[in-house]
Amino acid sequence: MSIEATQLELNLTNLPELKEVSEDNVLVGTIERVIFHNSENGYSVLEIKPRGAKSDLDERITAVGNLPNVRVDDEYKFEGEWKSHRKYGKQFVVETCELLLPVTRQGAIRYLSTIVYGVGPAKARRIVDTLGDNALDEIKENPDCLNQFDFLKPQQAKEIAANITQNETAAELSGLICREGITPALVHKIVAKFGSESIQIVKDNPYILADELWGVGFKKADAVAQAIGIEQDSPFRVGAAVKYLLTEAGTEGHCYLRPRDILAKAKDLLDFDVDVELVSGAVEELIESGLAVREGNAVYGEDLYLAEVRLAARVREFAGQPFFPIRNLGALLDWSEEDAGMEYAAEQRDAVGEALCNQLTVITGGPGTGKTTVIRSICEISKQEKLHRHILLASPTGRAAQRMEEATGYEAKTIHRLLRYNPNSGGFEYGYGNPLPGPALVVIDEASMMDVQLAKDLFAALNPGDHQVVLVGDVDQLPSVGPGSVLRDIIRSHEITITRLRYNYRQAGGSKIAQYANDLTEGKTPPTLSSGDYEYISVGDDVMAANEVLSQVRLALKRGMGVMDFQVLAPMRRGKCGVTALNQAIRDIANPWRKGIPQLGQFRAGDKVMVTKNNYDLEVFNGQMGLVTEIKKGSMTANIDGSGVEFAVEDLDLLQLAYAATIHKSQGSEFPLVIMPLLRHHYIMLQRNLLYTAMTRAKDRLVLISDGFGVKQAARNNKIEERYSLLAERIQGQENHTRDSDSNEKAEI
Repeated sequence: MSIEATQLELNLTNLPELKEVSEDNVLVGTIERVIFHNSENGYSVLEIKPRGAKSDLDERITAVGNLPNVRVDDEYKFEGEWKSHRKYGKQFVVETCELLLPVTRQGAIRYLSTIVYGVGPAKARRIVDTLGDNALDEIKENPDCLNQFDFLKPQQAKEIAANITQNETAAELSGLICREGITPALVHKIVAKFGSESIQIVKDNPYILADELWGVGFKKADAVAQAIGIEQDSPFRVGAAVKYLLTEAGTEGHCYLRPRDILAKAKDLLDFDVDVELVSGAVEELIESGLAVREGNAVYGEDLYLAEVRLAARVREFAGQPFFPIRNLGALLDWSEEDAGMEYAAEQRDAVGEALCNQLTVITGGPGTGKTTVIRSICEISKQEKLHRHILLASPTGRAAQRMEEATGYEAKTIHRLLRYNPNSGGFEYGYGNPLPGPALVVIDEASMMDVQLAKDLFAALNPGDHQVVLVGDVDQLPSVGPGSVLRDIIRSHEITITRLRYNYRQAGGSKIAQYANDLTEGKTPPTLSSGDYEYISVGDDVMAANEVLSQVRLALKRGMGVMDFQVLAPMRRGKCGVTALNQAIRDIANPWRKGIPQLGQFRAGDKVMVTKNNYDLEVFNGQMGLVTEIKKGSMTANIDGSGVEFAVEDLDLLQLAYAATIHKSQGSEFPLVIMPLLRHHYIMLQRNLLYTAMTRAKDRLVLISDGFGVKQAARNNKIEERYSLLAERIQGQENHTRDSDSNEKAEI
C-alpha cells in the first residue's frame, strides 16, 4: 500500500461516527477539512459540516469524488448518492458540485478576502459596506460596480468578477455535462481554460476539448458530446473522429493514413459499425476546409503534409548542389590522423572527405565504428583550413548534445536551442527568411531521432549556399518517437551521398557490447555466455527476471552508482517485468519513503524522472531525464539534463518515474550500465532494432536478463514496422506515387 493510501486510511479511521442522515441525493454543507486530494485526477475525501448543523458536536459527513481544488470553509451543493463503504461506513459519493456564494455579510467579506491576492478582510469589508450584504450578487450582475473602488487595481477587480462568474458557469456546465465518467474536475478544467464562454464553446463543439486541454483525449470529449445530445452516427461526430485520427497518426509514427486504416480506426474509436460513406464524407469535408490533404491513397493532416513537403523540397535543394573537391584532401586527412593519434579506417577517411566536399551528406554506423572520430576530424579540418566561419553542432536531445560536446571539444546544443525556440511566438527564431549564421558547418548527431516536423524546422533554417550539413546517426536503431523515419527515408531516396561505417575492432577498444550489437545487425544472436563488458543472466520466467533486475539494482547501488548512472530498460510497460511494476519496485530500493521527505503528487525529492511530452515554455522535451531536487508548496524543481526546471502542479503530468523506461524512450541517451530483461512475455515487441537500440544504450556494461527465447526471437525478427511516409519519394521528385499501390483499395473513401 502507498504512503498516501496509508495516511488516508489513518485519517478516515479517526472520523467521528456518522449519525443517520437523509437519503436525499443532494447534500449542502461547508467543507471543514480536506482529508485527501490527488492533484492529478482530483480524487478527494472531504469532511463536510451539513447546513443546519447546530454545533461542532453535530454530525460530520464524509464526501468522496473527483473534485476541483476545493477550499476549507466554502459551502457547496453536492449531488450524488449515498453508499456504504465496508470499512469506512456511510459516505456521500459526489457526481456534481456547485460552490454556493455566501448569503451573509460576514460570509461575503470572508469570501472576497480569500479569492484575490492583495485584497484582505479590510478591503473586502469596505466593498461590502458600499455594495450591501448582497455584494456578491451585485458584482455578478454588474462587474463594473467594482470600478468605483480606487483601492482596487484593475486586475484585482477583473479577477474578483471572473471568479464569481466562473463559479456560476461551472455550476451550469456541471448540470449540462456531468455524467458517469465526466467529473467536476473536468468541468473546472474547462472553465479555467475558457471562462464564461465555456458553456457556449462546449455546445458548439465539444471536440475542441481534445485539442485544447492536456489530458483530454477524443474519448473524454466524445463523452461530453454524448451528454449534450450529439447522436452516435452524427456526421459532426464522425468528422471529429477522423480529424482526431489524422492528428494522432503521428503518435504511431505515421505521416499519413490509408483510407482503409481510417475506416478501421474510426469503427474502433466510435464503437459502432460506421458507414463507409460517413467516413468518406468526413474526409472530403476536412480536405475542403483545408485541414487534410489527399494524394492517391495517402490522407494527411495538414500540418504533417506541409512538414513532409517542405522538408523534401529543402533536402532536394541540397542534393542538387555541385560537388566541391578539396585539392589537398589526402594531406589534410593524414594531418588529422596524426593530430588524433590514430589511423583511420578506409570508411572513416571516405566519410570525412564526402562530408567536406558535398553540401549534404549522411554518415551512419553502429557502436565502435568511429562516428565521433569522424565528426571531430571534419570539425578540425574545417577549423584548420578556415572552410567555415561557424561550426554548429547539435542533436535532438540534451544528453546526446552533451556527449557530442565532451567527445569533440566543440560546443553542441539541442536542435531546439540551436534554432532558438521563442515561447512568446510559439516558434523558432531561425527558419524560413531568417537562416542560421553562415557560412557554417552544421553537424547533427543522433539524426535517426529527428521526426519529420523537427527536421522540417531544422532545414528551414539552412540554405545550400551558406551551410554544409552532415547528418550522423545509426539507421539500425529504432526510428524517431515522432512521425516519419527521416534518416532512413533520406538514405532510401538514394539522392544524398551516404557513407556507412563498419565495425572497427581497434577503435571499439575490445567492447563486446559493440561487437555483439554489430553482429546483431547481420542477424547473429547475442551469446548466452558473459564476456567482458557484456553479462548474460538466464532466467525461467518474468517473476525470476524481475527479481534479478532488482538484484542487479542493489548491486549497482552497493558499488556506489547513483540512479543516473544505471538504467533499467524493458520492451513494455505492462506485466510483472514491465516498466510500471519495475519503476515502483526500484524506487522502493533506491529512494524509499522516509518520514519528513517532501512529496508532490506521486513524486518525492530524489526521484528519477523522465519528461514524456514536449513543453517549449519550460524548454523540456520528450525523453529527457533528471532528478527531483526540491519540492515546495505547489511546485517541484528537477535537474533535467543539467538545467534546473520548475514544474507547477499542473505541469506534473509532463513527468513520470524513470528508474525503469521503455527502450523507445531511451533513444538518444547513453548510460554507464544498462540492465535489460528480454523475455517470451514481451513477444509482441521482440524485434531486432529494439534489442539493438537497447544494447547500444550501454556505455560501459550491459546486463541482459533473458529466458533465451526473448533474445533469439528478437534477433530473428528483422521486420521493421512500416511507417507511412512519402518523404523518400518526394526527395526523388515522385510526389504522386504512394508506397501503398494496392489497386483494390477503394478510392472513394
